[in-house]
Amino acid sequence: MNFQVLLLMILTLCAARISAATVRLVGGKDAPTHFGRFHASLQNFTGHHVCGGVIVSHHHIVTAAHCVLGAEPQYIKAVVGTTNLDYGGQQYDVSSIYIHDEYNITSRINDIAVIKVIGQFNLRYVDILTFYENELEEGDHVILSGFGAEMPNGESSRTMHVLNLPVFNQETCRYAMRYSREVTDTMFCTFTQIGEGTCHGDSGGPLIKNYQLVGLVSWGIPCAVGFPDVHTRIRPYVSWIEEQIK
Repeated sequence: MNFQVLLLMILTLCAARISAATVRLVGGKDAPTHFGRFHASLQNFTGHHVCGGVIVSHHHIVTAAHCVLGAEPQYIKAVVGTTNLDYGGQQYDVSSIYIHDEYNITSRINDIAVIKVIGQFNLRYVDILTFYENELEEGDHVILSGFGAEMPNGESSRTMHVLNLPVFNQETCRYAMRYSREVTDTMFCTFTQIGEGTCHGDSGGPLIKNYQLVGLVSWGIPCAVGFPDVHTRIRPYVSWIEEQIK
C-alpha cells in the first residue's frame, strides 16, 4: 500500500476517534516558570487572551500576522513574565504593529508580525530570545508553549502549558494537509499523536530549541485531532525582523 495513502487512513481514523480521547487536546504539562520569561500573552482590551508571542528585543514581540491583522494597537495589550495569567506578570500597551508586507491571509504565507510596546521590558523578569541559526531537520525536538484551549470549544487557558514535539516529515505533511493549504518551505510541521498539539489561543506562540526561537504557531486543523500543526519558520525572516526592530 502507498505510504501516503496509509498515512491518510491513519490520520482519518485518529480524527474519527477524537471524541473518545481523554487527554487534554493541548497535551503536555504545566509550563516551568522560566517559560514565562520570554512568552507574551496578547490580549484584547477586556483582558481576554487571544494569541501568543515572543520577546525579541527590549521593546518588541514577534507573533503571527493573522493574530493582529486589522487590529488597532490601542486595543491590544501584552502580558509578559508569567505562566499564570491570574497573577504576576507585567502588562504593556502597544504602540505599533508591523505585519509582513507579503502576508497572505488565505495561504498563510509570511504569517509573521512584529509588535512594539510602549516602554521597555524589565530584564529582571523577562528574557530576550535569540534566533536558532541552524536548519531544522525531521525528528528534531522543539518545545511549544502556550495558553491555548484544551478542547475545541473551550476557552483559552489561564495557565501556560508546554509540549515537546518532533519536527514532522515535510513532504508527508504537505500530503496530509493538501486539502487545507499548501505547506511551503517557509513553514514546518510538528506531529506526535491525537490529543497533543495546538488549539485556539496558541497561534503566534513560540516554538523553541536550545532556548532559541525556531518558529511561530501558524495554522492547522484544530484541535489536536490527528493532523500535523503548521508553523512559520523563523530563519527565513530574521533579516525582516531585525529591520523592524532596529
